[in-house]
Amino acid sequence: SSWPLGIARLKMPRDAPSRSTLKLAEALHLFVGGNEERILRTEMSAVDLGAATGGWTWQLINLGLHVKEFDTGRLQGDLVDNALVKHLREDGFRYRPKRPVDWMVCDMVEKPVRIAQLVAMWFREGWTERCICNLKLPRKKRLGAGERGRADMEGAMQRDGGARGGGEKRT
Repeated sequence: SSWPLGIARLKMPRDAPSRSTLKLAEALHLFVGGNEERILRTEMSAVDLGAATGGWTWQLINLGLHVKEFDTGRLQGDLVDNALVKHLREDGFRYRPKRPVDWMVCDMVEKPVRIAQLVAMWFREGWTERCICNLKLPRKKRLGAGERGRADMEGAMQRDGGARGGGEKRT
């Protein structure tokens, strides 16, 4: 990591609805850094599963993406009336898009294996080409849970014929 001791030093944006926005900001910096113009373009579509209170959605709309978000909880702040946001108070595990989206992000509080299976399904079904998710690893056996989640997602992507969209790796 380019950060001292590998710890991200990001400043909390004043108008962000929650600190979770920093998790996505760090992930985008690490995984997208330098390719924003190609990978995160204005007018792209995104789905945010487990969106409440809206920290990840806030990050995406500030990059110009249109976000459809799913959570049984409520949004906070300016996101409620934002033209780039459509909030549906529904379970993100049940949502099935009618057409593919450019991005799927997921920060649901759920067992890592369920999130990994959900992400794998999104890739397998061709609903997205890009995803950032947060696996909430258990206190014990974190390494094993993380490795199983990654293996599940990679296995689904390989069965799907590998990466689409210019040969980008989708992990």
